[in-house]
Amino acid sequence: MSFINKIGTATAPFKMNQTNVAHFMKNFYDISEDEKRKIGLMYDRSGIQTRYSAIPDYNLDFDNKQLLPTNISTEFPSVNKRMELFFEVAPPMCLQAIKNCVNDENELQSITHFITVSCTGMAAPGLDLIVMEQLNLPNNTHRTSVNFMGCYAVFHALKMADAFCKANPKNKVLIVSVELCTLHFQNTFSMENVAANLLFADGAAACIVSNESTFENAIELKSFYSQVLFNGKNDMAWHISDTGFLMTLSAFIPQLIESGIGNLLEGILNEAKLEKTAIQNWAIHPGGRKIVETIQKELNLSNEDVAASFNILKNYGNMSSATVLFVLQQMQNEKRKGNVFACGFGPGLTLETLIGRFI
Repeated sequence: MSFINKIGTATAPFKMNQTNVAHFMKNFYDISEDEKRKIGLMYDRSGIQTRYSAIPDYNLDFDNKQLLPTNISTEFPSVNKRMELFFEVAPPMCLQAIKNCVNDENELQSITHFITVSCTGMAAPGLDLIVMEQLNLPNNTHRTSVNFMGCYAVFHALKMADAFCKANPKNKVLIVSVELCTLHFQNTFSMENVAANLLFADGAAACIVSNESTFENAIELKSFYSQVLFNGKNDMAWHISDTGFLMTLSAFIPQLIESGIGNLLEGILNEAKLEKTAIQNWAIHPGGRKIVETIQKELNLSNEDVAASFNILKNYGNMSSATVLFVLQQMQNEKRKGNVFACGFGPGLTLETLIGRFI
C-alpha cells in the first residue's frame, strides 16, 4: 500500500479580488462597451471571489506594475522576463508548501525520490535542482519532473510515486506542484484569452507519498485510470509563444467532459472493483464553475458532494495542477473518511482519475 500523507499548500504573494481583476480586464483592452459588459457578466458568474497571483499588476490596490504594461500598445514582456519572475517567486512557494506538509525537517532526510510538477515555468537547472538544494536533500535523491501537462499533471506524479513505493517499501517520495498561471497574460483580445484570464491563478501544493501512513487523515492510493478524448484536442491546449504561454480554452470543454465522465467513472470503478455507492467523497478538479456543475449533474452528485471543489474555486480559482491537492487538503482538514474519487482534466483532451481511501 502507498499513502498520500499530510498535504501542504502555499499561495502566491498577492491576493486578488475577482471584482478588481474584472475592472483591470475591462479597462486594459481597447474594446466596446458591449464587450466590457460581457466580460463583467463572465466574471460575475465565474464562481470565484478571490485568487492569488505572483504579481500585483491585476489589483487596484497596487500602483506599481511588476510585469504587465499599463496599456495594450506598450511593449509586452518576453518569455524570458516571465521566466525570470517564475524562478524568483516559485521556489519560495514550493518551500512553503513543503514545510506545511512535513512533520519535521528530519523527515526530509529520509526522502528517496523528489518529483516537481509545473506547466507554467521551465529552465535547466530547473525547480527540481533549485528546491532540492534549498531543502538540503541528499545529493543522490532520485529526481523526476512532470512538465507541461496542465491541470491533470499531479495525477501522473502520484502514479509515479505509487509505483516507486510499491517497488521498494523503503522509498519515500516528495511531490511539489507549483503553477504561476497569471504570468502568461496575453494582450490580444479574444474570448478564449478572457476565459483563461478569468479562471487561472497561482498556487503550490506538496505531499509525501510513502508505504506507511504518518498522518491521521492519510489517503491510501488504490487505483488510477485515464482516458484521452482526441476529438477535444483542439479545445484545450497550451503552447509556448514569443509572448508567453498561450492557453486555448474553448466553450465546448464542459460538453466534452460531459460525454466522457460517465465512462471514466465506470472505468476506474471497474479497476478498483467498487460500486459507485462505495464512493463517499468526490474531489473534482474545479477547472471552472460550468465544469463542476456538468460533472455534478452527469454523475448525479449532491451539492455537498461538490462543496469542496466549489469552495476551492471560490477562494483560489483554478491553479492548474496544484488545484486538486487543495481540494484533497480541505477534505483532510475536514477529517473525511471512506473512499474518494478524484479527477482532473487537461490538454489532449485528457481525463485523469484516482480512487483513494481516507484512513
